[in-house]
Amino acid sequence: MNAPFQPTAPYRTTDSQPAQRIHTLDVLRGIAICGILLMNIHGMGDVADYPLARFPAGWTGEWIAWGLQTLFVQGAMRGLFTMLFGASMVIMLRRAEGADPSPQPLDVWVRRSLALMGFGVAQWLLFLWPGEILWNYGISGLFLLAFRAARPRTLLLAAALLTAGLAANAAVWTHQQVAQLEQGQAAGLRLARGLPVSSDDRLAIQAERDHRTSIRPTAEEHAERIAKRTHALTLLHWSGGYWMRENLTITGWVDIAESISFMLIGMALFRLGILTGAAPAATYWRMAIGGYAGGLLLRGLHVALLAKTGLDMGSPAAPGWAWVVMEAAFEPARLLVTIGHVGLAVLAFRGGWFGQAVTLRTLGRMTLSVYCLQSILGALIFYAAGYVGIFTLPQLWLTAAAIWAVSALLCRWWLAYHEMGPAERLLRRISYGQADKARAAPL
Repeated sequence: MNAPFQPTAPYRTTDSQPAQRIHTLDVLRGIAICGILLMNIHGMGDVADYPLARFPAGWTGEWIAWGLQTLFVQGAMRGLFTMLFGASMVIMLRRAEGADPSPQPLDVWVRRSLALMGFGVAQWLLFLWPGEILWNYGISGLFLLAFRAARPRTLLLAAALLTAGLAANAAVWTHQQVAQLEQGQAAGLRLARGLPVSSDDRLAIQAERDHRTSIRPTAEEHAERIAKRTHALTLLHWSGGYWMRENLTITGWVDIAESISFMLIGMALFRLGILTGAAPAATYWRMAIGGYAGGLLLRGLHVALLAKTGLDMGSPAAPGWAWVVMEAAFEPARLLVTIGHVGLAVLAFRGGWFGQAVTLRTLGRMTLSVYCLQSILGALIFYAAGYVGIFTLPQLWLTAAAIWAVSALLCRWWLAYHEMGPAERLLRRISYGQADKARAAPL
């Protein structure tokens, strides 16, 4: 009879002290890195702002795929991965705490954060994926140092305050957008009747037109976007422009606040033993049931609103306050769904639903390498091979599944001969300033 599978396995750290490889964390990382691709694959392979071409909403493949993505993937998989980043900080900085603290882990963490920012630049500049999250994680990691010794209650309170602030910001921003769209519609009617309009009215008219174009671009606009992303110079210009808008403007700081809130929760859940799989089964059942019940209810109402209005925030089919409420609920909703994912995944792993989950654990040990590989394969498929803007969302999901398979095969092969992935090795070399010859845990 085979020995029962253990949730941890020994490995050695760089300072030659024994530690434990936490398999539950690796499984969660493996799930997160696969889920992130489901979210990113539309941005990689399509040129439209939304993965929908047929209106009104119906029980078609693309609307069903979009609904599932919005319910289970959008924001939640990034939330899961971000939580795990917070947990990794607790692991790395353990030696900076206690009765005999060492400053070395703090130096290592700072260099690691700066290195992640460099990886983020490489993502858009070399791999042509401007929707990357590594630059964000690098900056967020530096802010986390202020909370490195905080108790779980303090971490959760800080995260709750950030989440409330983000919800309030979303409500204010949405209210302003709805008001502008309503102003644009009214001003457009006055302009059509030959009545005078102000300069603010003209700006609102243009904003309203841009909003509708983003939902349903014309065939000419669609072709122009494809051409931009199939020529080297215009593709690089698009990648750099997109990345700078997302990271070097106020939007980037809002995203950093989002990441910090989830990282703080990840730190708390790790300290409480939840992310390591050490909590009682009842804890994970409560997380799964409560998280999905609350999160999917809120996300389901949002999906219903989007489907009813055809994604149009200015549609008369729904009042403006409904948009304000739903957008404000996005952060709490994705947090609840993420908590549900954690609960279900740990229950499944502990219950043996995945067997020993060797493939997921492999992906979880090489998440940075897999993340880079996803970007590289996406660039080859969609830009080099010219398939950008051609596939529907279900077809893009099938492409993501193929990338999963390739990634899993490469990771299994690589870890048969190496202790860690190539990107992880480079990150470790930068962080520690020297090669780490310690052997990681076997699969």
